Amino acid sequence: MMGDETEARPGSLGIAAAVALAIVSTALAAAALLEGPSLDDYWTLWLSNPAIPIERLANTHWIQDIRPPLFDAWASLLSRIGLTSIPIARLVSNLPALILLVYATRRFSKRLPEHGPFHAIFLLLMLSTPATAQAFGVYRGDFWQLCAFSVQVMLARHVMLVQQDYRGRDDGRLALIAMPATFLAITLDYGGALFGGVIAMVTMLAAIARGLRRWTRSLLIVTVAAVATVVYMISWQNSAWVSSFDLFQNWIEMGSGSTFTIVFALLFGTILHNPIAVAGAWLGRQRWNKGDIGFAALLAIALAASLLAVTQIDAQRRLVTSSNTADIAVMVAALIAIAGNLIADRKMWMTALSVVAAVATIVAVTGNSLGGAWQTGAKQLSRMAQDCPGAPIYAASGWRLDDGSGSRAARREEPVFTLGYRRLGAAHGFDPIILHPDKPLAVAPGRCPVLIWIEQVPATKRIRKEKLLGQIGITGLDKAKLELIRTKSGLIVRAER
Repeated sequence: MMGDETEARPGSLGIAAAVALAIVSTALAAAALLEGPSLDDYWTLWLSNPAIPIERLANTHWIQDIRPPLFDAWASLLSRIGLTSIPIARLVSNLPALILLVYATRRFSKRLPEHGPFHAIFLLLMLSTPATAQAFGVYRGDFWQLCAFSVQVMLARHVMLVQQDYRGRDDGRLALIAMPATFLAITLDYGGALFGGVIAMVTMLAAIARGLRRWTRSLLIVTVAAVATVVYMISWQNSAWVSSFDLFQNWIEMGSGSTFTIVFALLFGTILHNPIAVAGAWLGRQRWNKGDIGFAALLAIALAASLLAVTQIDAQRRLVTSSNTADIAVMVAALIAIAGNLIADRKMWMTALSVVAAVATIVAVTGNSLGGAWQTGAKQLSRMAQDCPGAPIYAASGWRLDDGSGSRAARREEPVFTLGYRRLGAAHGFDPIILHPDKPLAVAPGRCPVLIWIEQVPATKRIRKEKLLGQIGITGLDKAKLELIRTKSGLIVRAER
């Protein structure tokens, strides 16, 4: 059995890893609090409106989500206890997932102490990836799904290396977190369902090959229940999707990034973020054993199968985003952790690995948070309005600048844009006038410039000034001088006489 030939390694990485974990966790919390609001954040606020009864909310809002409604239910619970501030809601929403992930790591480490370093290294690498920093800084179910999938990966290693089948006395508490995590990894996101389902299948095959019948049975029951839940949710939401999605490519969310670019960034961005761990593959080359090789092969097979499925799906419909494929980063982090585990007894290298993980997280969080998303546009508009009190501010969705502006897919997002503009405008001291697609508005130039706020405009989108006013639904400014001001996630149009 593979577990028989796994060399014992130190059960703890020491103070450096603990300090790094504390720094990484603090940086992630800062990301939740500092990152400016985005369209995803406002989608969650709209999906969890506390003024609407839950049953009606499910049938009018949750059903329109492009993700399973499990996180919508969680966000709706939070909104009903008063958590409607995006930064606070992000933090309160994601902290339980982080705590449960750390707890699961401790349970796996205590169950097989000789493999404790792997779990600690994997936890540190997974939490310090750019994908995790991005997921923690948005009010959606992304971080929960990554945590659940990470527990799945740790369970796969456990099944590969454990000496005996499931026993309630030894594995009961482990199963209490690993089985729900397997269920959530598959049901929290439709993209995650692919990755979670693949890992569940290869883990079951490993359990069967090793004669672990109880683990096989438990995994089979949970996986079948999760897949059945996903099928039910798809069938329930399908009617809303059919009526809403006459376009299958949401350009305002995807921008110009190709599937290859997204996957490449997740693969190699994760590898390069901690080269110390990667170096362990060479530095500890004489310590590779069947357990490490077998687990690495399992992950490689799962990753290859997932990537093949993703490319086939994307060939039919442009559906791949960095969010719904972020599990790639978790699998890569696990592969790197195998290499790092080979040098877990070398204090200097483990200290360096911990320092790099902490620094990488801070850099990722800083890069995400300093831009401010929609907030950059709101701040600039506030300053412009202060420079000329009485300047009218109008707002329109980024859909208006695309050929799909008249689509049902665009109209589906109008209330979310309206919610975001009004909340951010109120927070920065102005009340934007929302431009509706069916009601062109006549505007007379005055002493102050006319300001038009448009979010979700990719930086690569070419704007034609001669068509701009007609696209957003404003008349009366044909002879005005137009200035286009780019923000992190959108555009401000300044029209002056």
